[in-house]
Amino acid sequence: MLSNKRYRILSTRAVDPELVSSAAEQSVDIIPQAFISTRPLATDSLLQQVQQLLREKATVVFTSVNAVNAIHNLYIRIFPADTATTQANIPGWNVYCLEGATKEALSRTAIPYHIAGTAANAAMLAQIIVRNEEKGPLVFFCGDRRRDELPDILWQRNIGLNEVIVYETTETPAVTGETYDGIFFLSPSAVQSFFSINHLQQHTVCFSIGPTTAAALEQYTNNKIIISTGQRMADMVQTAIIYFNNIN
Repeated sequence: MLSNKRYRILSTRAVDPELVSSAAEQSVDIIPQAFISTRPLATDSLLQQVQQLLREKATVVFTSVNAVNAIHNLYIRIFPADTATTQANIPGWNVYCLEGATKEALSRTAIPYHIAGTAANAAMLAQIIVRNEEKGPLVFFCGDRRRDELPDILWQRNIGLNEVIVYETTETPAVTGETYDGIFFLSPSAVQSFFSINHLQQHTVCFSIGPTTAAALEQYTNNKIIISTGQRMADMVQTAIIYFNNIN
């Protein structure tokens, strides 16, 4: 950077320590403080439902890392490591998912799948599903506070959608009490949690993981909003570094 100024960013979600260290080397100090918590569900009925879906060549939708991780947890309960033969006999899913972190999380699972389409956000993903002339019913693995964009678009096109809630989200707001040059927001739920008890100073920049989160921010603040260049936390960090480098 061209000046000796250091910039302080609050992240409303945990950040990999390596990313924190990398940013610090470029005069950006990231302070993580989770404003939401998620809990994967693992009821007997959900386990049975997922087990049945694994026997089918279902078409499924993921729009969050949390949903992928919840299904992965159920999958390894259904197919422990010593059941490779049984596992090989399942047909695999056709998957529509968000690119970036969600797709990467899926690639780390053992779930057999084929990518049918990816997009940067839920609304764009719904449009791809429409263009592919899917008839449904599709299975949408989601949280208890999922957004409306994707279901609304599919319902308007009479594409059947079976929503399966696989995780719960709880707000964990905390008073920041400090001054930050920027704040990372990675979900509308985090936006709502943060602003439930905090206000921004006029100079604070909001960094949004995508347009859906940016739209949520616009309901609470007139501060500058910058959308990340990608869907991963690494992309968010790099977006902030580039921004603060270029304002000098």
